[in-house]
Amino acid sequence: MSFDLSPTSRPSGLAELRAAYARERAGLDRTVPSGPTPAADPSALGVALGRRHAKLLDDLLVRLFHLLRESGNPGRAAWDAVAIAGVGGYGRGAAALRSDLDVRILARDAQRASAIADALLYPLWDMGVTVGHQVVTIDDLIEGAREDLPTATSLLDWRHVVGDASLSEALWQRAVSGIFAHSELPRFIERLGKEIAQRHERFGGSVYLLEPDVKNGAGGLRDLDVARWAAKARYGVGEFDALVRFGALVAREAEEIRGAAEMLWRLRNLLHAHSGRRTDRLSFDEQELCAGALGYSKTAGPAGHAGDGQRREPPPDEPAVSPEAIERMMSDYYRSARTISRALDVIVSRATPTLTRRRRRDEDLGRGVRLFDGCITMSDPDLLRTDPAIALRLVSEAVERGVPLLPYARGAIVRAAGDPAFCAALRESPEAAERFRALVATCKETALQSGSVVRELHDLGLLLAMIPEFSPVVGRVHHDVYHVYTVDVHSVAAVDRLAALVRGELAGEFGLPCRLAAEATRPTMLFFATLLHDVGKAIGGKDHSRRGAEMARTILERLGFPPEDIDEACHLILKHLVMYLIATRRDLDDPATISEFCQEVHGREGLRDLYLLTVADLSTTSPTAMTSWKARMLDELYLSADAALRGAREDGGPLGMDDQRMARAISGTVGALEDMPAANEDERRAQRDFLARYLASMPERYLLANSPAAIAAHAELARRQQHGGSSVLVALVPSRHPEAAELCVVAPDRPGLLAAITAALAASRLEVHAAQIHSRACDDEGVDGGGVIRARSSSSPPAGVRLQAVDLFWVRDRGDGVGGVARAIPKLMTDIQAVLSGQISGAELAKKRRGGALRERPTPKVPTQISIDDRASHHTVIEVLARDRPGLLFAISDALYQLGLSISVAKINTEGTRVADVFYVSEADGTKISNGKRMQEVEERLHAVLQGLDGEGSVG
Repeated sequence: MSFDLSPTSRPSGLAELRAAYARERAGLDRTVPSGPTPAADPSALGVALGRRHAKLLDDLLVRLFHLLRESGNPGRAAWDAVAIAGVGGYGRGAAALRSDLDVRILARDAQRASAIADALLYPLWDMGVTVGHQVVTIDDLIEGAREDLPTATSLLDWRHVVGDASLSEALWQRAVSGIFAHSELPRFIERLGKEIAQRHERFGGSVYLLEPDVKNGAGGLRDLDVARWAAKARYGVGEFDALVRFGALVAREAEEIRGAAEMLWRLRNLLHAHSGRRTDRLSFDEQELCAGALGYSKTAGPAGHAGDGQRREPPPDEPAVSPEAIERMMSDYYRSARTISRALDVIVSRATPTLTRRRRRDEDLGRGVRLFDGCITMSDPDLLRTDPAIALRLVSEAVERGVPLLPYARGAIVRAAGDPAFCAALRESPEAAERFRALVATCKETALQSGSVVRELHDLGLLLAMIPEFSPVVGRVHHDVYHVYTVDVHSVAAVDRLAALVRGELAGEFGLPCRLAAEATRPTMLFFATLLHDVGKAIGGKDHSRRGAEMARTILERLGFPPEDIDEACHLILKHLVMYLIATRRDLDDPATISEFCQEVHGREGLRDLYLLTVADLSTTSPTAMTSWKARMLDELYLSADAALRGAREDGGPLGMDDQRMARAISGTVGALEDMPAANEDERRAQRDFLARYLASMPERYLLANSPAAIAAHAELARRQQHGGSSVLVALVPSRHPEAAELCVVAPDRPGLLAAITAALAASRLEVHAAQIHSRACDDEGVDGGGVIRARSSSSPPAGVRLQAVDLFWVRDRGDGVGGVARAIPKLMTDIQAVLSGQISGAELAKKRRGGALRERPTPKVPTQISIDDRASHHTVIEVLARDRPGLLFAISDALYQLGLSISVAKINTEGTRVADVFYVSEADGTKISNGKRMQEVEERLHAVLQGLDGEGSVG
């Protein structure tokens, strides 16, 4: 929308201006697709669209200003005494699709200029323009900028639009001679640094969040704004081309920044278009829409073009936007955000002046390495071309001396690592390979900018230079909510976690792993197995462990590892998921489970290494992935397998270390019981007597997996149920999981009990995050011949005795979280009793929750998988992997009950939006499910039930 502002062509009134703006604004909106349909020209969606929007607002303001000035109200003198300027994104010359019009009305007399503000604002509001404005004087702004950072940065964004330009020029001159004077710059840039830290903390603190904020998050557009502010305060310019001319950036850096900014601008404009408002969070549902609009497809990248330049349409039986396409778009986003994050560091560092005049220490350390002002640097930047290994030599020296790299040296290495010729030469260097092996396996605390050694190598580009096979996993993310970080960030974090275990600094949380990590005999091999454990995800598909092992062999051979270390590292990568899957999905009291697992490891040393890799991997998958329950299951599997491998279990009896753990658990539980209330000494004696029988009737894994306080509470609830005649008791007990409340349900065991409980949980809108299902004999005496309390060593109680179910559920209320669980208990007990007495069926009860079900937040799709395995000693193992939704556990347990199957052990595990539920079942006569038709019937019935849940809107 352009206007001829000459007096002869000026329109007569606001109506024409309003119509012209509406017409041009509609054209702007039509540029952006509202759904996943690919845009005709994706390049028109980014910075170009922002500039079009800013130009449209410029034309609107200028035309409105002159139209109102000519109207004479207020008088022309008032209009001639103000300057209208843009600030924020609009001031920088590009406004996102739904961003506000941020303006400042600069006047010599703010009170008199308020009439100008009123005259401008009402017509703008009438046109639907959201305006952020202030009427200010030069003194107001300069004084405010000294304490208020947004005011200071508005001066750096200031762009004169219309009115008295001399006012804007006078403001800038006051600013550059005051708060942006050379002597004031360190303080201003320090204020910017605090803003960065606070904002990043508020918006998640990582470039690699699952649903990032493309404006305010780490690596977002606001970080680019901060870089511009620092540059303009120092050099007087903020545009990247101008910074190249000033020498603050090299041309390649500026080009990379522009490309990254373009990606984020496209996403932000799409988010604004889809929501119809200013929103910047790239949520799961928006990721699908954006990937479609930007032309990502199953076989192509941005704009949907394959290698031959032809647009590829998805087959009619496939979704318009595949999960793989979304992952590719998110990978591009993370790469762009990483580029912006680096640019922020580089530009702010270069823009910060050094004001001290003290003589700086400069020491030659030999071979091109210098210690300058407490930082490691190089004597000649040309050495990176003639002696590429110096890059790793610098990092080694910085680690050894506990000092950082000089920012100048960091920048030089980053630029060199972007040159394929440098990277190829680095890989050919024996010295580089040796130093790289040592650096990855170092456990020293460092003063490096990135914190850890491996993270510094990654940020410098040296990790990719030495292992180019790692490049495809940079920014690669699984489109699920269990894996929170991209593959490369997770892999680096796993190495850092392993180093922390070796240092012993996590002994309070990871006692057994810390002790074993300190005993590792081949640490360098183990560190590289950890680094490369997910490298196979670069190619996509399912079996990344096998591909990763194949890729690792080539990598480790190139790095000079001995053959035996290569074989063991590849084996660890191949098996890196096995220990977690067995620990969380199999009955660890079943000797067949331990025997099967022992065949997967190379002796006790291989077991220890696999255990450490598993702990490092799982504990860095997401902040909540390593629950205390999973940690105990891994510990228990390790100890049982280690005992089997060294022959310490001759008859399935307890291992010495297990004896000690059991003794501590029992002693702690007895102590916890004494802290519980008792009406009198007779009741206390009854509690003690029952506790001995209770502990004897429960399996060892129960005692090792729960806290003494919780076990004492379970026992007291079981005593009250057994002797009080209640059909069912439910109580909250101490939970080790702060994110979930622990419910203990005690009732006489019978077929269909689990289905009844889970139906009641669903009806009470409680989400099950984990569960333990136990059945105990009520008649065990509980002490051995020596009067020592013992626990049951087998998974199942003896036959022919009265059974009591003690079932534990870690739950959250869908609306009120942990706090809402207590209020649900009375209804929960009533509902369970109603189902058990036949007053209502479990299915009818579960359906009651449908009426007021909360709308589920969109999440990535999770395929349903059902497997049936009969290799366990006495049961058939049914494993169900599916998308988590309300009522799922009831649907599965009820289906098993309807099939006539008894559940002996259940392991319920929620991984983000995916559940991995495992049931050890048997037929009514105690036999396993027979192969053939019966097994097929069970599988088909479970599939049908889960499909029915999907058909009912996932509320069942």
